[in-house]
Amino acid sequence: MATGAFPATMGCWGPDLLILKLTIVPLGLLVFGIVERLHGPRVAGWLAGFPIVGGPLLLFMTLDYGLAFGAQAALGAWFGLVPWIAFTMTYAFCSRRLNWIWCTLAGFAVWTAVALMTIGMQSGSRWLELVPLIVFLGAMFVYPRAAPSDEEREHVWWGLPARMIAGAALTILITAFAGAMGSRWSGIFSTFPLMGSIICISSHLQYGRHAVQEAVAGMTIGLTSVGTFCFVLYTLLGMMAMWPAFGLALLVSSTAHALTWLLFKKR
Repeated sequence: MATGAFPATMGCWGPDLLILKLTIVPLGLLVFGIVERLHGPRVAGWLAGFPIVGGPLLLFMTLDYGLAFGAQAALGAWFGLVPWIAFTMTYAFCSRRLNWIWCTLAGFAVWTAVALMTIGMQSGSRWLELVPLIVFLGAMFVYPRAAPSDEEREHVWWGLPARMIAGAALTILITAFAGAMGSRWSGIFSTFPLMGSIICISSHLQYGRHAVQEAVAGMTIGLTSVGTFCFVLYTLLGMMAMWPAFGLALLVSSTAHALTWLLFKKR
């Protein structure tokens, strides 16, 4: 595990970093929750592809453990898109007949199995780095293309606070145990389908199975952004300093996300 220069400087601004860990991801989830209430689960699913969770997590891990660790974690996050897609595909399929509890159990069981497989891929041939791209392109063709629903929707009061608490807890846990888990598992968990599972479950509970299909349809397209961010960051962290690498990765992923809006509207 590479330590780099960052852990040695943590002491002078550690409390500030803790505040960021407790606020950035929860505030992002709050914004997405408001968007979902205003525009429905399909738009929320599309926005879930933006690296609002994975981006900060990779930044915090790079600050804590160094550039080499951050680069490998970014590669792990890139491979983490495969189990993310496996989770949402499983949930969408099961939601046609099962309630949210069974859909969640099935989804995370599949996520765990696929995550274990992708861990081994990270130490294999460089050609295996194409696997997430192939899986993503395949998902674009097989995922549900549900038509938007104009049904009236109700919102529970605890929905937004629950998302924010879950986001803060995930951020603290992953960054706290990243050193013990290693860069590969840390990367996988940085693209853990927190947003995806919350949107799927809340859509299922509040709106029904049709809303799950809408959310997953949007999420499939939106994953372009987080995938672009992770792969570009993995490439750049071995070539330049941390802040320029994260800045360029965010710029490229934001551009990709904006371009997917054209495809999103057609779908």
